[in-house]
Amino acid sequence: MEKFHLLLDVLIKHHKAVTMSFWSLLTAGGQTLFSKIVFQCPCDDRYKMPYSLLFFFAPALVLFLLRYLLSFKVGRVVTGCCTKDQRDTVEKIYTLDKKSCKASPETPSKRVMFCKEVVCGQVTLTALLAPFIWITMALLEGNYSVCLFSANEQQQRSLCQEHNCFEKELQMPCQQTSLTNFEQKVRAISQIIGWGLIAGVMVLFTMIKFCCCCTSRVGFLQLQFQKIYMKKENETLTAESKKYATELAERNVKCFFENVCHDSVRIPRTEEWNEISLVIKPSDTEYSKLHKYANNRPVREDTLQNPATDCI
Repeated sequence: MEKFHLLLDVLIKHHKAVTMSFWSLLTAGGQTLFSKIVFQCPCDDRYKMPYSLLFFFAPALVLFLLRYLLSFKVGRVVTGCCTKDQRDTVEKIYTLDKKSCKASPETPSKRVMFCKEVVCGQVTLTALLAPFIWITMALLEGNYSVCLFSANEQQQRSLCQEHNCFEKELQMPCQQTSLTNFEQKVRAISQIIGWGLIAGVMVLFTMIKFCCCCTSRVGFLQLQFQKIYMKKENETLTAESKKYATELAERNVKCFFENVCHDSVRIPRTEEWNEISLVIKPSDTEYSKLHKYANNRPVREDTLQNPATDCI
């Protein structure tokens, strides 16, 4: 048990290195599987170059953008940057890594720009690790390179000096598959379109995500607080709805069997349900329609159950 706790302490202490190592191994394993199973070089020279380059760089681009989208630091730097003063940002919103900003200038506006550059630089270097491993493993494995160079006739002739070597080299990528030439063309075109679509969607989603963050009227921490509030509000509303629904059901069932109506249960009117069901944009003081309803709720004398749910 002590060894387990010791191992757990080491993992917690070096969790960043462990996480990076895990993602590195996962990227390397994924590249190997893609190279051995998914990648099949077409025999047509017109498709060899785009097919190989796409397998080289499209997954690397997806991994890079995915790391940026999942980065907590990037969210803090980007959120609200297009709608807020830089000086207010450094003092009110962002709490950046102090160690990284010790050598920053004394001017607040310069300091926030320096800290943002440091944070973006750190995240970029971290995000480049997975693409670097993908491309490196692809070069070491060599399948993509063989398919890429077999599409260039000049490089083929310069590397192939033996008799009949050039003719054999043209068919080299095609000998490792049982697919016909037509099937290989269709598969290559399909995979090119697929990877192009994945990369395009990732780029578009990243642009939309960063545009929404930049134009946010609130800072990152307040935005996180709003999300937490909305989640807790929904959970609490569901729990209280179950509680009151149970009380109302028990009351009505007892009323049916005992023929005596007990204390009434306060159920909001239809207008009140409709009022809190509307969707509004969160503000500085009101995060939801229910929040607005609670702040502006008039005092009512009717606290009994709705007539529609009264026991007859």
